[in-house]
Order: sequence, then structure tokens, then C-alpha cells
Amino acid sequence: MRANDLKDALMNWTVLNSGHQNREYIGLSGIGDCEMLIYDRVRRPEKPSVDEHLKFKVGYEFEALVIERLKALKVYQAGEVISLADGLVQGHTDGRIGGDILEIKSVPAGRFLPVEGKLPHRVFWQVQAYLHYLERQWCQVLYIARDTGAICTVGIRYREEIGQEIEARVARVVAAVLNYERPACSCGHHLETPQADWATTIQRR
Repeated sequence: MRANDLKDALMNWTVLNSGHQNREYIGLSGIGDCEMLIYDRVRRPEKPSVDEHLKFKVGYEFEALVIERLKALKVYQAGEVISLADGLVQGHTDGRIGGDILEIKSVPAGRFLPVEGKLPHRVFWQVQAYLHYLERQWCQVLYIARDTGAICTVGIRYREEIGQEIEARVARVVAAVLNYERPACSCGHHLETPQADWATTIQRR
């Protein structure tokens, strides 16, 4: 097999088996994102790019690697599924360590590991959503750097005020999705105004 043919075959297989697909539900992993974007993922989904398939696949493989190590330590327990609003809202944890939720993240290089226990906003809200709906107090967030294999762990405690914000946001986005009404930007970076999603509404009818 020629080098280019081998590359194409491997790339095509990866895309077909990456597990990356458009979701027909609101994922709690992205609940900290702009409400407009959360809505668009459900009602205006875009086809994942090849790069997105590749990153998703390698991220999943590193997650599986970490889980195997935790199993060898005999501390890993299977994750849990959160389902709200008849399945329109879902969350899938990566596992449990004792009574704590486990969330695994991989980053391209060690320089992207959390510093001083500070998580990115998106990850922090994801973890708080899991803690809120599963009624737990702690989540262990485990990072692994794909270039060096370095590992970093951050313990995050549940914050009730954030949990209440998340619950209110979930209610707003669920209502928007069910009513086909695109919400206003909640992050301040999008200029589009809220509007009825007429194209989708017509398709629904």
C-alpha cells in the first residue's frame, strides 16, 4: 500500500469510528457555553470537520487509557447518566472515585494543564452541573497532557449558587428548544438578535 493510500485509509477509518456525532439533546458538558450556541447545537447542527473527528477520537483514547490505569489501581467505578426533560437534557460522567464524580480531560501539551487548581469556565460549569443533578459534593477532575503524559488532578466542591444558575439556564434553553425560539446571546460575543427559528418551525410542521 502506498504511503498516501495508507494515510487516507487511516483517516477515513478514524472519521467513521470517532464517535463524534451531532447530538439531538442539550449536553451538560457544554452548559456553560453561550445559550445561543447551546440552542444551535440542537436546532442548527453543523457537520463535524475532519479535524474535530480526529481530536475527539484521540481525546477518547486518552480517556480510555486513564480509565485502564484507574482500574488497575482498583479505584475506578463506572460513570452515571443524567437525563432531564424526557431526555432532552443529558450528561454522562466519566466515572466515580469512591463517592466523588470523576471527569477526565486530555490537553495537547503540558502547558495547558490547570494552574493553581483553576479550571476553564466551560469545564467548571460542566462539573457543577453534574454535582448539582447527581447531588454530590465533590468531583475529581483528572487532566493528562498528550505530549508528555503529565497528570494533574483538581478537586472541585459543589457550589449551590452555581447549581441554581445552571438549573435556571437549563430551564431557559429547554423552553427555547421546545418552542423553536433561538435565544439571545448570553456571552456578549454574538451580534445576532433572538428570533423564531422559522425554517426549523416549517420543517417541524
